Amino acid sequence: MDNSTQLAFKTGTSVVVQRCQVCDSLNLEPVLFLGYLPPVNKMHKIGERPKEEVSYPAQLLYCPQCHLVQLGLIVDAGVLFPPEYPYTSSTTKILRENFAQLYNECSSLIDLKPADLVVDIGSNDGNLLSNFKDRHKVLGVTPEEIGKIAIQRGIPTIID
Repeated sequence: MDNSTQLAFKTGTSVVVQRCQVCDSLNLEPVLFLGYLPPVNKMHKIGERPKEEVSYPAQLLYCPQCHLVQLGLIVDAGVLFPPEYPYTSSTTKILRENFAQLYNECSSLIDLKPADLVVDIGSNDGNLLSNFKDRHKVLGVTPEEIGKIAIQRGIPTIID
């Protein structure tokens, strides 16, 4: 975990990225600014009046030293993925189909052995890894409690 991520962790807020998160370079170049975005998937009760919500600047930064493109702001995972976070990737048909196709493409490009470990960072409910789990070792990593669904499906998952 880099310093920016550590500073934002469990604070309920955000931290501006001053250095590249991979090579520590100070030379970050703005690439694209998408405006101010609220955390996604807040579910409001039907009939609830709209109210102002917190939003965060979404800017992509490029590091010419190591070529990493990264967000210019680290938002605490607890803000982005609250316990009531509702999204599961398995509910999206196109993603299920895309992940099945991705498995086929990976298998044709890489000689994956049964003992090889496939890791999905941001694994959500294990949708992607479900295509690999019966043929290879798998491990999911996700900050959401939704990772418990993957565990129930037999996909080892670190929820952190």
